[in-house]
Amino acid sequence: MKRRAGTAWIVLLLPAFNALAAPADLSVPQIDPAESILSEYVAEAAPDPNPPPYTLLRYNERYDYLADPKNRTDWFDPVKYIPLNPHDQQSYLSLGGELRERYENAHNAGFGTGANDNTSYLLQRLSFDVDLHVDQRLRVFAQGLSGLQFGQRDRAAPVNQNPLDLQQGFVDYVFGNPTVEGPRLTARVGRFEMSYGSGRLIATRAAPNLPFKFDGLQLIGAQGPARIYAFLVRPGQEYEYHLDGENDAQAFWGVYTTTPLDGARANIDVYYLGLRDANAHYISGSATELRHSVGTRWFGRVGNWSYDWEPVVQFGNFGNREIFAWTVATDTGYTFATLPWRPRIGFKADVASGDSKGPDGRFGGFNPLFFKSGYFNDASIIRPSNVADLHPSLQLVPIKAITATLATDLLWRYSVRDGIYGPSGNIELKPAAGSRYIGNTAEAALEWKAGRHIACTASYVHLFPGGYVKAAGGSAVDFFGSWVTFTW
Repeated sequence: MKRRAGTAWIVLLLPAFNALAAPADLSVPQIDPAESILSEYVAEAAPDPNPPPYTLLRYNERYDYLADPKNRTDWFDPVKYIPLNPHDQQSYLSLGGELRERYENAHNAGFGTGANDNTSYLLQRLSFDVDLHVDQRLRVFAQGLSGLQFGQRDRAAPVNQNPLDLQQGFVDYVFGNPTVEGPRLTARVGRFEMSYGSGRLIATRAAPNLPFKFDGLQLIGAQGPARIYAFLVRPGQEYEYHLDGENDAQAFWGVYTTTPLDGARANIDVYYLGLRDANAHYISGSATELRHSVGTRWFGRVGNWSYDWEPVVQFGNFGNREIFAWTVATDTGYTFATLPWRPRIGFKADVASGDSKGPDGRFGGFNPLFFKSGYFNDASIIRPSNVADLHPSLQLVPIKAITATLATDLLWRYSVRDGIYGPSGNIELKPAAGSRYIGNTAEAALEWKAGRHIACTASYVHLFPGGYVKAAGGSAVDFFGSWVTFTW
C-alpha cells in the first residue's frame, strides 16, 4: 500500500537519528520539467516537456548513480562523479558549471519616461561549482560566479556586473534516513539559492547575471516527494567589483510545505513567509515594513489539462499603516497530445492589489518579495504589484528539441491611486486618474535544445501602450533577447 504523504512530517519529530549508512540508490534520477535549469526562461510558456537533466538549483542534482559504470554515457561523467572512498559509493566529488551569453536590446524599457530607456548590451555569466559528498550525511557545496556586461557598462546594474563572486557556499548535514525516500532532515548553513513553487514569491532570478542568494539557515524535512522547508536568512547585497555581502536592512524567514495528494495527480503547497525591510519604498513613501504572507498553491494534471493556482494574503505594517494586500495567480492549459506539434493552449490570469486607500488608510500594495525574472514575459517590464492581467498563449513542439511560443498579455492597473513599478521596485509610472488600461503585448519565443548541454533561446516582446501609459507620458516598448547556455 502506498504510504501516505502526510507521514513525511514525522521527520520533524524523530526522537533519535539513525547513524547507520543506508543502501545506495544508483538509479538514474528523473528531472521534472518544472525543476529544469531552463524553467525560468520564456516566462509565458509552460515548462518544456523535455527538459535537460540539469536543475535550476544545481545543488539538487545528484550523481551517485554514476558509481555504476553502465550509467556513464556523457563526456563529462568523469568529473560529475569522482570517487573518494573505494568502500563508500556515496563519498564523491562532483564538478559542474555554466557559460551563458545573453544579448538584450530594449527600446523604451521604462515606457520611454526615463533618460536611459534604450539599452543594448551583452551579458556573460560564467559559473563553476564544487559539490563534495564526504558521505551520505555530510556535504559541502560551493559555487563561484563571474558576471560581466559588455556595452553601456557605465550603466550596468550590480546584478549584471561583478567579475568574481561567491554565489553559493554551504554545508549540509542529514539526520534520519539519508536515502531519497527518507524520512530525513537536512540542516543547511551558509549562502544558498532558493526557489519555491512556481517562483511567484521566491525564485532564482535567472535572467540577470547574478541570481538571488541568501545567507543563513535552512532546514529541509523530506519523505519521498513530500517536503517541508524552514529558513531564516538575510538576502544577498550585490556589489559591482567585490564579493557580495548581506543586506543588513532586510531579514527574511518562513515555512514552506509541499506534498502530493494521495490517489490524484495533484499537489498542494502551503506556506508562511515573513519579511522585515528597514528601507521599503513605494509611491506613497518610504518606511520600515514588516510583512507577513500566507498562501497556498494547487497544481497538477487532469488528463490533458494542467493547472497552477495560487492565492496569497499579506498583512503587517508599513510605517504606521496596517498592511492588507493580496494576489491570485492562475495558470491553466490544455495540451492536444495526439495532434502534430502537441499544441498547448495556455491561459494565465493574475490580480495583485495596489494601494487604493491613501496615506490614512490601510496600505494595499502587494509585495512580490523575491519573484522570478520575467514574471509576465522575458522583457521584465512590470513588477507584479498593482496589476491585473489576462495572458493567453500557444505553445508548439514541432520536434522534440524545439519549443515555440506565441502569446499576448492584456494589462490593467488594480488601483488608479497607485502606479506601476519596475522589477526592482523602482517607480516606472506615477498614479494618474482616468484609464486603468496599461496596454497589451505581442510575444514570441523560440527555444532549441541542441543536445544535453546546449540550449539556445530567442524572445521578442512588443507592448502597445494603453490610455494610462499615454497619459503618463509613456510610449510603446520593444524588447529582443537572445541567449545561448552551455551547461555541464
